Amino acid sequence: MSKSSKIPQFFINGFYESKFKDNLFVIKAGGKVVEDEQALGSLLSNIRDLNHVGIRVLLIYGGGRAMDELADARGVEVKKTGGKRITDAANMQIVKEVLGGDLSFRVSSAMAKAKIDGLSLNTVPKDWMNVEIAPKCDGDDFTGGIRSVDNRAVNRILRSYNFIACACLALTDDGTVCNINADTIATQIAIGTKAHKLIFLSDVDGVNINGETQHLITDTQIDGFIADGSVTGGMQVKLESCKEALDAGVNRIHLINGLKDNALRSEIFESTGPGTMLIPEAGRDAYENEVATQKIIEGKA
Repeated sequence: MSKSSKIPQFFINGFYESKFKDNLFVIKAGGKVVEDEQALGSLLSNIRDLNHVGIRVLLIYGGGRAMDELADARGVEVKKTGGKRITDAANMQIVKEVLGGDLSFRVSSAMAKAKIDGLSLNTVPKDWMNVEIAPKCDGDDFTGGIRSVDNRAVNRILRSYNFIACACLALTDDGTVCNINADTIATQIAIGTKAHKLIFLSDVDGVNINGETQHLITDTQIDGFIADGSVTGGMQVKLESCKEALDAGVNRIHLINGLKDNALRSEIFESTGPGTMLIPEAGRDAYENEVATQKIIEGKA
């Protein structure tokens, strides 16, 4: 008999409920995760498990690959700067069809299959964020920027629903629909609501340094990894967002490969998850104590 089998299940359940009850997790899922039926089903079943131990979840999702494919099929040029889409009128129509239409329906359908209660929205609610159209690049540009987040408005709806999914579309004061990078929305809402965790799901295992996935990175290491070229491109942009969130008080951030089965559940409910966890250096001792306690619960100590 394994050590873990000697621990009563009610004790294990009680441990997780006491650890996570009333927590808010903000999760960003990349388009490759949402477009993959199996990955999306796994994600939503994992979120259902989080809800069962008292965790409220806000899911923000993008759809970059699907939008690029539809644009190519229609002969619409895709322009990007710094890895972010410049959303002119033609591209905005594609964004609405993919994010507000196809992917939104996919999420709703997957929620029904996973038997998860909650809301699936094709835009972030207007009262959650103060949004403006970003400075124009060339001609029309429907790329949005976030001035501020109203945590009271977010928490008001989360008192009624433990799970809400939103496409990365938003509304300005005059009702104009605009496209905002999903990482940006998730980061700013996590900061504004002081979320307990900010989680990024993509098609990579985490932060790769010298050929190895890092299981733990502290805020003091991020600038060094960027400066010495250990991380570049999209991962550099993501780590800069993570540093901003950590500096603003989000204490736990996870970067996970959402295409792997039960990746979210493994990252949250195992002492050492499959992805990369980012924390403030000041929180390292508390984190290591938590890991030691969790290993006892798992029968691994």
